Amino acid sequence: MRLVRSTAYSLIAILVAVGVMMLCGCSSSVEQATAANVNNRAFAFPTGAAFHAALVRMPTTLTFTDNATTFTLSFAGGTVTGTNVFGSCILTVTASTYTAGTGPQVPDVIALSPCAFDSADNTLSVTNGTITATSVPAVPAGTSSSTP
Repeated sequence: MRLVRSTAYSLIAILVAVGVMMLCGCSSSVEQATAANVNNRAFAFPTGAAFHAALVRMPTTLTFTDNATTFTLSFAGGTVTGTNVFGSCILTVTASTYTAGTGPQVPDVIALSPCAFDSADNTLSVTNGTITATSVPAVPAGTSSSTP
């Protein structure tokens, strides 16, 4: 009986250790987004909820250009452009094709914190308040990205 109990405890300890190593391995590829990570890349999100409440059901693509100082949000029927500052990703809207209440407006500030780039799978995870979203793998800016 002791051998069975000892083996069970050993197996549990091994499984816990493997789980911890897996978590540590995953997190080492995730870091605060930088210009080098995101410049000239497009990140497609299944929903734009992290960017604006009106975009909850709209697949949205966030593209960074100009050394990641400029962003474009593209979604069904329009676009929003503006400037980006790192610290997290702080997006300031400078132009919008949407009327009030249907998407981000000038001079809205969209503070995404954290704004984390995962180099292992080439994705961007953003959080705005209580909403977190993760993109599909990035594609070069100007190419079509498939939104999940």
